[in-house]
Order: sequence, then structure tokens, then C-alpha cells
Amino acid sequence: MAVEAVRIEAVQPYADPRYEMVRGTAGFAVDPAHPANARIIDLALAPRGGDGLVRFDSDLRILRPTGTGSRNLLLLVPNRGMIGGLPFSTGLTPDYTDFEKVSPGDGFLLDRGWTVVWCGWQWDILRGPGQLGLTAPEAAVEPGAMRLEWRGDIAEKEHPLADSMPGLGGLFRFAEYPTADVADPAAVLTVRTAPDAEPVEIPRSAWRFTDPTHIALDGGFEPFRWYRLVYRTSRAPVAGCGLLAIRDLVAHLRAGGFEHTFAYGISQSGRFLRQFLWEGMNLDESGRQVFDGVFADRAGAHRGEFNHRYAQPSVTQVDGFGTLPPFDSASLLARQRALGGMPKIVQVNTAAEYWRGDTALAHIDADTGADLPEDPDVRMYAVAGTDHLPPMGAMKGIFPAANPPHDLDMTPVLRALLVALEQWVRGRSGPPDSRVPRVGDGTAVPRATALGRFAHAHRPDPGALAVPRHLDLGPEADRGIGRWPARLGAPYPALVSSVDEDGNEIAGIHLPAVAAPLAVYTGWNPRRPTPGLPDVVYERLGSRVDFPPGRPSAAERWPTVAAYRTAVAAAADRLVAARLLLPQDRTAVVAAAVAEFRSAVG
Repeated sequence: MAVEAVRIEAVQPYADPRYEMVRGTAGFAVDPAHPANARIIDLALAPRGGDGLVRFDSDLRILRPTGTGSRNLLLLVPNRGMIGGLPFSTGLTPDYTDFEKVSPGDGFLLDRGWTVVWCGWQWDILRGPGQLGLTAPEAAVEPGAMRLEWRGDIAEKEHPLADSMPGLGGLFRFAEYPTADVADPAAVLTVRTAPDAEPVEIPRSAWRFTDPTHIALDGGFEPFRWYRLVYRTSRAPVAGCGLLAIRDLVAHLRAGGFEHTFAYGISQSGRFLRQFLWEGMNLDESGRQVFDGVFADRAGAHRGEFNHRYAQPSVTQVDGFGTLPPFDSASLLARQRALGGMPKIVQVNTAAEYWRGDTALAHIDADTGADLPEDPDVRMYAVAGTDHLPPMGAMKGIFPAANPPHDLDMTPVLRALLVALEQWVRGRSGPPDSRVPRVGDGTAVPRATALGRFAHAHRPDPGALAVPRHLDLGPEADRGIGRWPARLGAPYPALVSSVDEDGNEIAGIHLPAVAAPLAVYTGWNPRRPTPGLPDVVYERLGSRVDFPPGRPSAAERWPTVAAYRTAVAAAADRLVAARLLLPQDRTAVVAAAVAEFRSAVG
């Protein structure tokens, strides 16, 4: 049956009068015995109705044209439940007082007549205005072991038994996995001083469960330490129902007359799309293709905690089910390709995802480190020098980083690649060639090699960088049941772009501001020095540092505004010729770079 009902709660005018916003929920009913649902962990253990079907529901938003649209549907996978502004737009003005408000920005998607859809997929979202979640069924299982990991930027007296993100001031809160026994003597708490440091066990007498959903430590939890708790919980939501919700809602809407359907996900939700394809979800229960095109933005080579017992969908940069192989495109897509329904796929990553350690694994052999052939249905792009976060102005300054951050904006490149993906799906033209670091041409190197160019700047300790490793999650991992903590094996190769004499990255797409640089732009930034702790990378943030001693300054390279404008215009023209910048965006991109030059050089 799949979608059982779509319940419309409100149809409201939108900021752009050509559109209206639909608010509602979608109800689903799925057959756990159907082969199309066989990959969903614990679905067979969920409660069933009298007809044998498992039911759940999710929040729904649809931004649709009031007149004739383009018959293109874009499903935006919510990142941690948030709707946010419309992607691919410039001039976004998010309203943090009203999460239901969706900023249209410059209306890039709306000018093209796209219908935009959001569907809640994450069971642990605390649902509220602008935060879309899913009511997952819970599997009938005995209490079992799980692990919880966190790192905070501030001290805490106690911590909830839920995922949390550092540096965001409690903006994101998630549902807890309660302990099955507040007196559990077998629960283990450890602490590390760096992502790959050896964990030290904290005596059981020094910490306690203050109630079923909170833990406290004598003296409190210190900032910039990595804590891991392994304990037993009795709650087992069927997290994989989020995959079914996305699949079945889009299949249902597509039957209403859309010609082409696309998915876009950024960061966590981009990893969700990789999981979606790994599980072979791009065919519905009737065998119909769901998405024609998939755009995974800043997802790296990982998947996530989206389909196993005791999954925490929001968790990031934690060893577990989401960091298991396969990583490369051919292996990741093997199941979907065998089933049929292969979409065209664009994957874009910033330099920060490469510096995280895993992203090169998407296009190199995880055992030998050699370049892999390009998959015919996938194009991959690295954007040189960029970091994981969008332009945030002064807000980036709140993070405890050692170097000044930068605000490089790769939105114009994303717009061009969305247009290229649509043309590829329609069979009008192939996409631009992939642009990633390659071992064969010397543009992919170990992180320590690239850091050798930065003796003049704050840089992380190479020994404190997170290293992706082979994992052993125990004998029941194939059934979605992990053994914690994960047993770590040999490291995988961790490669990044090589850098030029200035320190700017050689591989990937070069924004005009990087092609004609005023400084050095990196995808890494060390945490501010902290006594007693190693210099680790602060997650997701890049650096803007001076050129090395002996290299020409920006003013020496371009003594006048006119000279700089000529340089960035030439860089923009190269991107337009390569179909990596839309002609209509050229003027604004050049103007923004020139404005930065005036500000920096005078």
C-alpha cells in the first residue's frame, strides 16, 4: 500500500506569490514481507495491523507553483529535521525566530518552476515548528547494547542520553535512548583527548545515571574531550522507516504527473542519500523508479546511522555502521544497479570533507589507494579550499578556532551542477567531467604532506587527525546489531589535494576567489590551543591565512582593482566554459570577488 493517506493541515501563501506552501503529514503502510522492504532492519519485529502492515507517519511540506510548473520535483532531505531556506539560492536570510519560514533567496528554483518537497525521515527529531520528523514503530526486542559519543565546547554537569552537536549552543536536540537500568554495573564510560587517542575508562564510581535519560560525572564533563558511553537500552525504533518514507512519498507524488524527480541532501542528509542508494531503495514496492537524479552535497564517502538497531540518525564523525564500507561509487551502487532504477548522481564535496579523512575513499581503492575508474552514472567534484559551512559572516567567529575562518561561497557552482544534472537526466548533454584529487597525477597526497606548506600558520598536529579505519562491529552486524565499542583495524588511505607554493589546493573546482587568491584558503582549521590537549582540527571549519614568507602579497600580485578584476573575470570565464558556472551568475561572482579585494587590499 505504501502511502496510505496524505493529510493536508494548511495551504498558505508564500513569500513568492507564484507559489504556495502546503503543510501536512503523510501516513504509510508497508508490508514487512515484501522484497522491496527486506533491507529495513527490525521491520519484521514492528507492530502490525490486522492486515499485516506496519504503519508510521511523517511530517510533510510542499512548496508548489500556483500556476503551471516545470513538472520537476525536488525532494529536499531535511538536515536534522530543519527545513531551512531554499538551496541553490543566493541572498538567503534565515529567520531563527521562525523555523517554519522558508527563505526563497533569489528564487533560483522558483524561477524554473520546480516543486519542492520536504519529508520527515528521522525518528529522533523532537518535532515542532519547522522541524520535521517521523513517528517510527518500535521493534519488540530485548534490551541490548548501544554506544553514545559526544564532544562539547563547554563544560556540562550532566548530559542527555541523546546525540548532540558541538558548537551550536543547544540548537539541535534529539530524543533519548533511555538506559534499561540506572544502576547498570556493566555500563562503561571512557574519555579521549583527540578523535584517535586511546580511550581511558572512567571509574564506575565516578559517574552515574541521574535518571533513565541523563548521565552525570563527578566534576562535570570537560570541554573538548570525546566521551563514549556503552550501556543497555530497551528502546528500538525502526530507524530505516525513514528510507521507506522518502521512497514511498516521492513515488506517490510522482504518480501525480511529475516528469522527473530529483533528491538533494547536504551533509547528514547527503549521507542519507548514499545510504538510500546503498540499500537499493530507488525502486518502490511496484518496481517503479523513484528518483531520476540524486545530488549529494558535502556527504563525503560515508553513510550514516539510518538503518540499524539503536540507530542515532544525527550522529556524525563516529565509528560505526555509517563508516563501514563500501565507499566507492561502483561498490556503493552495486545493489541498486543489479535491481535496476539507477539514477544519475552528482556528488560535491568541500576541502573540509577531504580533511576529515574519508572522502577520497569515494574514488580510490580503499585497500591499495589507487585511483578507481569513473562510474558511468556518477560525477564527483571537489571545490578547492572550501569548508563544510555556508557563508555565515561573523557567526563563524564564535567557534574556538586558531585561524581566522573564511566565507567562500560555492553556491554558484552548485547551481551550475544542478542544471547539468537535470540536462543529464533529460539526455540533453552529459555532465562536466569529475574534478577530484587524483593519485595518478600527483594531486592527491597524505594530509601531512599538504600541512608541510603551513609552517607559518597554526596547523593541526598530524598525529591528532582522525583516521578512517577498518571496523569490526561483531558477528551480528549484517543483521544491524552492533558490538560496542567497535574494534578498530588497519587504517584506510586518507588523501587530500596537494597544494601550490602559496598553500592553495591544486585539485578540484577553483572559485574565482581561489583562482586569483588574496590569501590561502583551506578546508581545515585547528581548534584554539588548549593546555594539556593536542592541536586537533575543529570540525567543519576552514582557515584564511597569509601567504607564506617570501611569496608575493595580494597587492604585489594585483596592484590595481582593474588588474584583479581581469584575473577573476578570466577565472569565471573558465568556469562558464566548463559548465561549472552559469553565464547569468558570472557578473555577480566577479563583483563579489572584487568587493573582497577592495576590502582586503584597499
